[in-house]
Amino acid sequence: MHPSGYSKLVRRLKSWRPTTPVGLFYVDLVGLRNVNRLASPEVTDALVEAVAALLAQWVGADGVSGRLWSDEFIAAKAIDHPQEASAEAMELRAQIAALRYTGRHGPSQVHVSIGVICGRPAFDWPVLIGQAADACEVARERGINQISFYRPGDPLLPQVPVENDGVLLFRSLRDAGRLSLHPQPIMDISQGKPKIAKAEFLLRVQNGDEYLPPPPGMISDLEEHGLSSELDRFSSRFVLDWLEDNADILAEIHGISLNLSAQSFTDGIFMSDLYDDVRHARVPRDKLSFEITETAAIKHIGVAAEIIADFRELGVRFSLDDFGSGLCSFGYLQSLKVDEVKIDGRFIRELADSTVNQEIVRAIHQVARATGKTTVAEFVDAPEKLRLLQEIGLNYAQGWLFHRSVHPDVFRKLVCGEVPIASIGI
Repeated sequence: MHPSGYSKLVRRLKSWRPTTPVGLFYVDLVGLRNVNRLASPEVTDALVEAVAALLAQWVGADGVSGRLWSDEFIAAKAIDHPQEASAEAMELRAQIAALRYTGRHGPSQVHVSIGVICGRPAFDWPVLIGQAADACEVARERGINQISFYRPGDPLLPQVPVENDGVLLFRSLRDAGRLSLHPQPIMDISQGKPKIAKAEFLLRVQNGDEYLPPPPGMISDLEEHGLSSELDRFSSRFVLDWLEDNADILAEIHGISLNLSAQSFTDGIFMSDLYDDVRHARVPRDKLSFEITETAAIKHIGVAAEIIADFRELGVRFSLDDFGSGLCSFGYLQSLKVDEVKIDGRFIRELADSTVNQEIVRAIHQVARATGKTTVAEFVDAPEKLRLLQEIGLNYAQGWLFHRSVHPDVFRKLVCGEVPIASIGI
């Protein structure tokens, strides 16, 4: 978000005094760079001005709208009932999609992604904007001209002031000592009563007394500028230090894992440095696992196979994350010498209500077991899902049914049994 645009909008929203529910619409123009390429910067500027004018007219004199960044806008208007937000979003989408610009290919349609959050007085505008942005990201992932609503049960986004772009924000948070990694317990569910067996370390931002997920856009900005390795270097060194300091805890669990971005995984310099860091670290390497996404591994399968082989010689393990998201997943299980597969969360979210998802999870588990790999289910948030996963025979489960990510000190206490696992029905 542009700092001045964001700050100005927040000030306007705070001075706004609606007395009814409000629909907050986060609008992203899709493919604005293509407009520059197919038409001209002048056409792009005219299109942006047209969208800004459209939004101002759409919210009316009693609403608030404005531009956050080059292709992102906010529109807020009072509504009688939250259910109205759906119809309003569809109307807004139709009006924006009706805009046209002329480029080398002739007249072209404008595409848009819209994220929606409904709020009631009193309004915490920075949080609502973050939630709407999160919903817009989901809409972008679903395709073009999609609308996504923020779900009330989703975690709150961090209330970190957005004063710079994502790269500068990451560096300022890192240098201020406000970044850390918090383990989320992974449970062994193969022996009846679930028991802590592993943990996945997740990036968190300190905001006062709270530790929250990173601000929206920070990680994607690092990726866009080719700087994902800065985050992964910070994360890997944090985890290696933790491993060295917690040998007693490691003796009680199967191991811990850390995500590597696709960009870092294919960065020869970064992976060489990481290899040296792991080789020289005084840690039990068989307790360390790196997670890479299935899509990244398949896209760079030759490089992936070499990297996995090199690190496995050190004793390090690998997990294939988001497994099942690719088109030919099963065919790669034999050629990729990973130790574990983490089943794509979309199959787990609706597991209790979808027999198709249950059969997909069963098939993944059976093929993984046949190739000597263990299986993990993420996003386990209900006892019924746990029951089905145990019935299928999965090895591990992770999710809010058991615990969210916790401070490393709390994780020690969980493993030692000094505090109970905050699980449902366990």
